[in-house]
Amino acid sequence: MKNTILNIAVDTPVSQIFDYYLPKDSDQIPKIGQRVLVPFGRREVIGFIHGVSDESSLPKSKIKYCKSIIDEAPLINKEAHGLISWCKNYYHYPLGKTYATAVPKYLRSGKTPAIESMVFQKSGVERKLTTHQKKAFDNCVELLKKPSPVLLNGVTGSGKTEIYLQLMKKALDKKQQVLFLVPEIGLTPQLFEAISSRFGNCVGLIHSSTSEKLKAEAWLSARENKLSIILGTRSSIFVPFRKLGLIVIDEEHDESYKQQSGLMYSARDLAVLRAKKLGCGLILGSATPSYESLLNAENGKYNEVRLDKRVFSNKPPEKRLVNLNINPSSKGLSAPLLNAISQTLENGEQSLLFINRRGYSPISMCEECGKIDECPKCESNLVFYRGSLKLKCHHCSHQEEVKEACSVCEGKKITIGHGTEKIEEELEAKFPKEIIIRIDRDTTRSNKKREEVFGHAKSGKAKILVGTQMLTKGHDFPNLSLVAFVNVDQGLFGSGYRSSERFAQQYYQASGRCGRRDKKGLVLLQTHNPENESLKALLDDSYIAFYQKNKVDRKRLGWPPYTYSILIRAESPNERNVFIFLDAIAEFIEKSQDQKLIKVLGPIQSPIGRIRGKKRGQLMLKSKNRKKLHEMGGRLLSFVDTKRVGTKVKWSIDVDPTDHS
Repeated sequence: MKNTILNIAVDTPVSQIFDYYLPKDSDQIPKIGQRVLVPFGRREVIGFIHGVSDESSLPKSKIKYCKSIIDEAPLINKEAHGLISWCKNYYHYPLGKTYATAVPKYLRSGKTPAIESMVFQKSGVERKLTTHQKKAFDNCVELLKKPSPVLLNGVTGSGKTEIYLQLMKKALDKKQQVLFLVPEIGLTPQLFEAISSRFGNCVGLIHSSTSEKLKAEAWLSARENKLSIILGTRSSIFVPFRKLGLIVIDEEHDESYKQQSGLMYSARDLAVLRAKKLGCGLILGSATPSYESLLNAENGKYNEVRLDKRVFSNKPPEKRLVNLNINPSSKGLSAPLLNAISQTLENGEQSLLFINRRGYSPISMCEECGKIDECPKCESNLVFYRGSLKLKCHHCSHQEEVKEACSVCEGKKITIGHGTEKIEEELEAKFPKEIIIRIDRDTTRSNKKREEVFGHAKSGKAKILVGTQMLTKGHDFPNLSLVAFVNVDQGLFGSGYRSSERFAQQYYQASGRCGRRDKKGLVLLQTHNPENESLKALLDDSYIAFYQKNKVDRKRLGWPPYTYSILIRAESPNERNVFIFLDAIAEFIEKSQDQKLIKVLGPIQSPIGRIRGKKRGQLMLKSKNRKKLHEMGGRLLSFVDTKRVGTKVKWSIDVDPTDHS
């Protein structure tokens, strides 16, 4: 054991792992996945044993001794170790940083909480499935016996949640564990209640508002099979299990499953990987599946189950366009929309107004000279918040007090455009006797506030709801009969190639919330472009029909899911350094033997060219050959490290990017 070398992963931004000897005078047998305390520079840090070997490339005199091995048994089991290794290679991310993403902070600090057994005890009563639900459930049961993921493609209100619960019971009856992922923290309370009332005290909860200690307890309890179910958001995909039998990804299309900083992983894609390696079942559920999942179903990689009937109503909502060229809006609300809200209130029913923009107004401008208030650190307008009388940047932490007069000419300030706060204010003026609830990131920051606003919304106490895409995800509002899109053009005509897909998903998700039970629903869309073909297709077709038309352009233009891509971003206070770096990357690729298989787009300035005072640029690689693309990603890392071309910039690799800003 004296010559045993421990390969330690340490939370540092470098790609290498570090070699150490066993602790002096230790007779402990090292195991992969154990935590260790090691000297690192002038500090002592917690690392993970990633490998054990008999030799090192370092001279013996350079190898330090571990201070101690913290765990008796490995904290990271074999499956979790393999997942971390795969992520490091696929996403081209430092190994130590990958461990830091996968393991709760409480455990990475060297602490180990006590855990108790909370196993499955059936306590609730299953709901009787409708004919259509029963058929879909039976199909899922049979298809889960096969090695491919099951795409449960069910319209909003079709009862997918009950199918999830009954599939979970089948897994629990076999003494298996379940991982249930949702895209938003706001969805966890209702699902936690549904799961715990059905299965008892056997579910652990992991999301951004869960304390670090509770995350660690749930994480370890799942590893020891002392918890039967983990319900959580994106990061829960890394929880190790003893006997994982089923993974459920609800709203699988949602872009929140893709991490946008650090280790830029896709929780949905990792679920596919885990299910394949473990041989466990995987359900991907959505009313508006991602184009990637629909194409995988078409190609036979996924098994698809359709659920086209709503549980409570067979009546599709009526859909109407409001032509803003004929019916101009006042502060975002047109006369037809106000009349529809009034009629809904007379009927004792709820209205939901959707606008995917927070704050009061996206632009604060001088009426005299036209100067727009901009963030001093970012290439972005400051958003006006009337409630706090602040101007805030949505890309950094900068905020400042609102000034009534222009700083240049002392002219009068005016606001342009509408956000949720402005729509809420106008609704309060038009309907002063009604309870109006605004639901966006600003009003749901705490657990208490989140539960309060969603409680008012679901109980029907609030008759008018206004909010962002948070309102479109998985919520059931029984009394909702009107859904209105305040600004269709803002979503439909975005600059990214996914704009139409994302807006279609928001449209079908939001419109599917209304007219449930026995109510007749109405969907209003305010637009200046009523003759637009894509908009007409949304009104006339199903989501699948819209996809079939839209995918033709994706394929013709060579965008995912028909190609694979890697986005390289760079930033620096000096813009010249950004493009020296990106030009070097582009030149390296163009000189490589695989350059004919890989298309280089850029370098260009990022859509938001400056954030937090740093100039930003990007370069995209596209290819139909995923293997060659990833080989190139690995060679790029080696090139940057060897030539040291990235020393003057902060840069990152985003594999399978969903956000190009």
